[in-house]
Amino acid sequence: MDSVLWYVVPLGVAAALSVFPILAVVLLLLSPNPIPASVGYLAGWSGGVLVLVTLFSLGARLIPPSTTERMPSWAHVVEIAIGVLLVVGGVWRTAADRRRPEPASAPSWTKALDNVGPRRAFAFGLAMNVRPKNLAIALAAGLAIGSASLSIVGSSLTVLIFTAVAVSTVAVPMVVVAVSPIAVVPVPVVPAAFGVRMGSSERLGWVRLGSVRVRSP
Repeated sequence: MDSVLWYVVPLGVAAALSVFPILAVVLLLLSPNPIPASVGYLAGWSGGVLVLVTLFSLGARLIPPSTTERMPSWAHVVEIAIGVLLVVGGVWRTAADRRRPEPASAPSWTKALDNVGPRRAFAFGLAMNVRPKNLAIALAAGLAIGSASLSIVGSSLTVLIFTAVAVSTVAVPMVVVAVSPIAVVPVPVVPAAFGVRMGSSERLGWVRLGSVRVRSP
């Protein structure tokens, strides 16, 4: 199991550092209904990650092993191919973003999170799992787990560890806001939009920061 974790934990870190899930939870925590919405979003996001990795690992178990190795050679080939595709996709997306003009306003999906409820936040969290990057990472993790000849308990624990690492950057901000005495509240000031351009395969977009301040209750 330890050798499989060396494959799985870095993949979980890659999923945890995805920009869009983090941006979504930040926007939900700044919404009028922060805790219920962010809890629903976390449930959808973590549930989707758990289901995807479980399905991919079960699919890998159905493939008969060709050798007695702990991880067959085809699993390594698939993982390398996924890594190459992610790198090529990131380079292509970065080049395309640099040629594209800067947006004048926030994307529509960020505005839709202003007054979202727990059910819609849950559905949004599930939908975040069908992004190509997340599917590729979940596939690589599922192949590593399913082809490692682990027991049912070992496979289940590895899936749970991957899921915990992958959703940690969404869960930690929500927990901090839930238990912290510091409240984030909207105030009627002139909003200022700040665009943040990411030099990776994803774009953070535009976040409205000028209409929010932090104060003690």
